[in-house]
Amino acid sequence: MAIPSSSAYLFLLSFFTLSLFLAISTAESESELELVADLQALQSESKSGVIHLDDRTIAKFLTSPKTPRPYSILIFFDATQLHDKTELHLRELRQEFALVASSFITNHNNSNTKLFFADIEFRESQSSFHLFGVNSLPHIRLVGPTAKSLKDESEQMDQGDFSRLAESMAEFVESRTKLTVGPIHRPPILSKTQMGLIVALLLISSPFIAKKIFAGETLLHDPKIWLSGAVFIYFFSVSGAMHNIIRKMPMFMVDRNDPNKLIFFYQGSGMQLGAEGFAVGFLYTIVGLLLAFVTHLLVYVKNAKAKRVAMVFAICVSFWAVQKVILLDNWKTGYGIHGFWPSSWN
Repeated sequence: MAIPSSSAYLFLLSFFTLSLFLAISTAESESELELVADLQALQSESKSGVIHLDDRTIAKFLTSPKTPRPYSILIFFDATQLHDKTELHLRELRQEFALVASSFITNHNNSNTKLFFADIEFRESQSSFHLFGVNSLPHIRLVGPTAKSLKDESEQMDQGDFSRLAESMAEFVESRTKLTVGPIHRPPILSKTQMGLIVALLLISSPFIAKKIFAGETLLHDPKIWLSGAVFIYFFSVSGAMHNIIRKMPMFMVDRNDPNKLIFFYQGSGMQLGAEGFAVGFLYTIVGLLLAFVTHLLVYVKNAKAKRVAMVFAICVSFWAVQKVILLDNWKTGYGIHGFWPSSWN
């Protein structure tokens, strides 16, 4: 019997090693494909495309698979028992998160397997909350393909960015994953049925409305309505309401250091909360109304003493209101306003 040469042994050893490597690689590839297929199945079962995760599925899709994983997962941390706390806006943020997920899936024709959207509920998955180190809400975190430590290597979305809702979430995804979310598909404010009913009501009521207009009996013929509208427009313009609407700024926000504390005035020139604008607008409106009172009503008062008292009152209140605005601006931005006497007075 012939003894195989050493080269034959090397050939057989290399052959078995390569076969084993290919078998392991194929098994890992099949495992990764199964995970992606499971995520796609869970995504298809959700109306908005947001996958509901718990402790078991967190282990299945994030902690157990080896890195790099073939996908990233954007997770919204939720707590149904806190939905009644309106200052947290959890219900609204959850809807905006679902809107981003559905828009992303629609824009990619259900073919993207690089990013999935998911949510976790606190009561169901307290250990997962602890695993991520989440101790305050709202909270959104992106787990990338190479993240091994879910707490230290995943990326948290800044709570200051929640003010722009779905748009800021989409920007966070695009900046971290280099994927394109695309346009946000918001549902129309009115459905086709509602629009049809409104048009029908307008057509039916148009003869009665025309009769009121020609008779001069509408609200638009009432001077008090125009006066109230003018005051409202003035308040709207000086309170920064348009800024709040365009940027979707919240009225207040939760203190990061103390979740039970609310912040109505944000110190810093980078952001303005809605409550700040309304407070300043209220002070400006007081000054405007006092000025209108002095120039349009006080001139008809015949008693000189009463005029003086009213003028002193208007000046004092206006000075107080303007001083509050200046102090708030100085506290917020650090810029001060200083008065200077004419040099000839020195």
